[in-house]
Amino acid sequence: MRLGRALNNHQKASAFAKEHPELIISLVEDAEKAIQWTSVQNFFSLFPPIKRYKDDGTWCFKSTKQMIQEDMGDKFGKDDLKLLLSSKCYENKFIHLVGFAFMVAASELYERHTGQDIMDGFLK
Repeated sequence: MRLGRALNNHQKASAFAKEHPELIISLVEDAEKAIQWTSVQNFFSLFPPIKRYKDDGTWCFKSTKQMIQEDMGDKFGKDDLKLLLSSKCYENKFIHLVGFAFMVAASELYERHTGQDIMDGFLK
């Protein structure tokens, strides 16, 4: 939550993640270790799902609750936080910014190590 608040918005998150990708990755790794084997319900009580009840084709409260029950299980396991940050469309403001920064940082590290953009590598 502190990292999400520090990032404040997408522009800050992107710039910071590009400048300090190792730090972002390290912080996510540390957070994942801290919550591994802890209750998923406790996490979502601290960072509740969005409360948009109308099903307009995007994530709403019902679909987020369903995702939690079906995909996350009772306790966080290895890489569950990374999965949540990078692919589960979770829309808590602070968690979303951390996920955005995490993906930018991973992309930046990939580009530094391979010399090519991650999308170019994916498309090849």
